[in-house]
Amino acid sequence: MINKPVFDGEKLALLRARSGTTQRDLAENVGTTATMICRYENGICQPRLKVVLRLEDAFCVERGGLYVRVATQNTHNENVSRHDRR
Repeated sequence: MINKPVFDGEKLALLRARSGTTQRDLAENVGTTATMICRYENGICQPRLKVVLRLEDAFCVERGGLYVRVATQNTHNENVSRHDRR
């Protein structure tokens, strides 16, 4: 098993709600859209690192504080291109 860091959208939503900030206001503050904030909070997509850093700064969260570690199955053919399989 490998512990893979995954963005914690639920924590983002909780921090945003506690601060009384709207998705639109947060989006403007970190340089993205309200739609993307909604997608991050719902786990539909993962933000790029530069956005994560801005989100952490916006809520005074320590670096890496918006990630959780998720155990994933380790496979031996992770680095094998699908074109190399026969």
